Amino acid sequence: MNLLKQRKFQIAVLFLVFGIMTVVSGGRSLFTEEGIATRGNIVPLVLWFNFIAGFFYLLAGVSTFKMKACVKKLSVVLASLSSIVLLYLAVHIYQGGLYETKTFVAMSFRTFFWIAFAVYFHRSDFFSKTECLC
Repeated sequence: MNLLKQRKFQIAVLFLVFGIMTVVSGGRSLFTEEGIATRGNIVPLVLWFNFIAGFFYLLAGVSTFKMKACVKKLSVVLASLSSIVLLYLAVHIYQGGLYETKTFVAMSFRTFFWIAFAVYFHRSDFFSKTECLC
């Protein structure tokens, strides 16, 4: 396996693991009795966004495995939407809304994660200049 294919494989696995962890964590908090009982001061919009975004992380992983150039666009969309939700969360906190510190930390991480990959994909020749057909 050449270096580029190996790197694509590693990034795809990272996206898939990140997606699985996000969907499982969000699904647990949203849909299980134990998760509902232990979730603390949630911010519903942030929880739902992260749960739904997890499926798009999985799509990014599969698309990276298939070497689809649309991952470049998807990473920009995820970075942009995550930034908007992080801004919403910051305003919510500033206005005195209840929240969990772990929510702010996790949302910040997700946002910078996708910003970093969006920049990386657009500055490199990671994907060939093929049509986006995810």
